[in-house]
Amino acid sequence: MGRIAVGSGENQSVTRAIELLNLLADSTEPLGVRDIARRIGVAPSNVQRLINTLTKAGFLEQSESNGRYKIGHRAFRVGSAFIEQNNLYSAAMPELYNLASLHITGFLGVLRENMVVYLATVQSEGPVAVTHRPGSQTYLHSTAMGKALLAEMDDSRIKSILTARPLPRLTPKTQISVPQLLKEIELIRRTGVAISEEENRYGFFSAGTVIRDFSGTAVAVISGAVPAAVTESDDRAKIAEQVYQAAQNASLKLGAPKRRRESLYKPSRKTR
Repeated sequence: MGRIAVGSGENQSVTRAIELLNLLADSTEPLGVRDIARRIGVAPSNVQRLINTLTKAGFLEQSESNGRYKIGHRAFRVGSAFIEQNNLYSAAMPELYNLASLHITGFLGVLRENMVVYLATVQSEGPVAVTHRPGSQTYLHSTAMGKALLAEMDDSRIKSILTARPLPRLTPKTQISVPQLLKEIELIRRTGVAISEEENRYGFFSAGTVIRDFSGTAVAVISGAVPAAVTESDDRAKIAEQVYQAAQNASLKLGAPKRRRESLYKPSRKTR
């Protein structure tokens, strides 16, 4: 979880409360006061005061079994309001469910602070589950979602992002060469589809395409993932086409103009 810049006075309290909520949202289990204090670097007494206020307001709940804290119902209501007020969800979610019916796990994400943030996952009935919690983050250079978003930027911005710190090699197939990534991004700009062949998570193939609004601006990205072991080269080309069409359908619902493109992803004949 990224740290938030802290101001002073009441702003500092608000910042600490947000950091606390983010910590618990990212945690897979309830946390105690001292554990929270250690992770966000605040004295336990100050954390307890924040917890008391947030619990009273319904943003946190205390577990009866161990006295630790987790996200409360009011925080869920805020997240639900975002979904209800965002046309992106109504445009994209039917497409994710359609991908799932085709045995493709679908993801919806957006660009935030040079990372991909997952907004939704719809798990297919495939043999292997691959899920990401809403709000979790992933890299731009190793994912189909991320590379599709990078392709919307100019080369100078891409270089700035990719050279800001060493790119992690997440699998043996992760591409960390910036010149090679730029060549791949140029192809994505022509075809409209980004590919990650076991580059972010070993054993999974994914394709990603941006969703555009009425102005033609990329506002989000859809990707679809399948286990690499159960797909052949021709299957991957078909999956790339299905993901592309899902993003285009969502874009049309947002009023986006149709875009011309070259032929889609042409897989190598070298398969696992």
